Amino acid sequence: MKLGRPYWVLWTAGAISFAGDGIMFGALPLLAASITRDPRIVSLSEAAGNVGWLLLGLISGVMVDRWRRTSTMWIVDAIRAVVAGAFAAAVLSGLGTIPLLLATAFLLGMLAPFFDNAASVVVIDVVVPTALERANGYNQASLLLLSNLIGPPLGAALFVLSRGLPLLLNAISFAVAAVLVWTIRTSAPARVRAPDRHLGRELREGLVYLWRNKLLRTLCLLLTIVNGVGAGIIAILVLYVLEVLHLPEQGFGWLVAIYAVGGVAGAFVAPRLSRWMTTSTNLIGAMVISSVAIIAFGLVTAFALVAIAAIVLGFGSTWWNVVSITLRQRIVPAELLGRVTAVYRMVAFCAAPLGAVGAGFLAHTTDLRTPYFALGLLQLAATAVSAPLIRREVRASADPGGAG
Repeated sequence: MKLGRPYWVLWTAGAISFAGDGIMFGALPLLAASITRDPRIVSLSEAAGNVGWLLLGLISGVMVDRWRRTSTMWIVDAIRAVVAGAFAAAVLSGLGTIPLLLATAFLLGMLAPFFDNAASVVVIDVVVPTALERANGYNQASLLLLSNLIGPPLGAALFVLSRGLPLLLNAISFAVAAVLVWTIRTSAPARVRAPDRHLGRELREGLVYLWRNKLLRTLCLLLTIVNGVGAGIIAILVLYVLEVLHLPEQGFGWLVAIYAVGGVAGAFVAPRLSRWMTTSTNLIGAMVISSVAIIAFGLVTAFALVAIAAIVLGFGSTWWNVVSITLRQRIVPAELLGRVTAVYRMVAFCAAPLGAVGAGFLAHTTDLRTPYFALGLLQLAATAVSAPLIRREVRASADPGGAG
């Protein structure tokens, strides 16, 4: 079944924006590391980018359910283009500092919940339900190919040429994506304005729905741990590459690109796995192999072995994303999806700043390998605790999307 022009325009806009994000991802840690090698300071750049979910995550969900979702996306991207452009201009002028870097990461992080919630929810507005796995798989593939595989090494290489160039390209990508989404802004339906709408009541509706759905509640709690672990991994990865693997600066982009190879495979295989196995088997299996891969980062130092672990981690992470996102899109009513998604992701993102800073301080007091070992064990333990609940609740919900 064809996905249709609106989906592909949104996909193209997302792909362009993902490319800019990847370039920024490859360059920003190098910019921080060029100013200081203190892992506590470097990790703060990751934490600052996630604070927006703590402050505006819930409110963004209400707004996404109130506003036309395509309009939310192009307006947010236009604002992000201005913020990223100003930061790029400052760096190109030789004015890049840690405070400015943290301030920019904070501002972009404040805007991210609005765009991310709208982008996750808009899929059900432009794609028929039977094509959701395929649409989500393609979205994950573009994210990994451009944000992880192509963007980071390109960003690292461009950083070597000019510190501000990758930042400028990121701003341009936001602007182009905004224009593209603007052209199909009416493809998503306008939201019906409720005469008695109230922020507090609307927030409560999303919270209550998530809390009463035991399957979503269990997955949300597990994702809280997973996000904290993921933020910790990313926060010190540039120093792990430079000081443990003894690679050049471009090696940071190489490792992220290797991770994306596994992720792209996961994006295309996950829809098939979701048909062959039960939803619970898909979710638990993805978490187990991801946890083992993270532990391997802390146990080995040979680049070949770390590369294999990165491929496995990429596969498992994307497998989880495709299955869990589709599950949520199917079982949550459309009029509540923005709020439930916001609550779901906001609760999970609460752990991200703690994970990033915690990994930085643990690396500072021990070494750069210990956080990976500890975080992998934490995620594996959380998976073991959640597995029986996931199996039971998937059976109780008639295993939506699974093989039965």
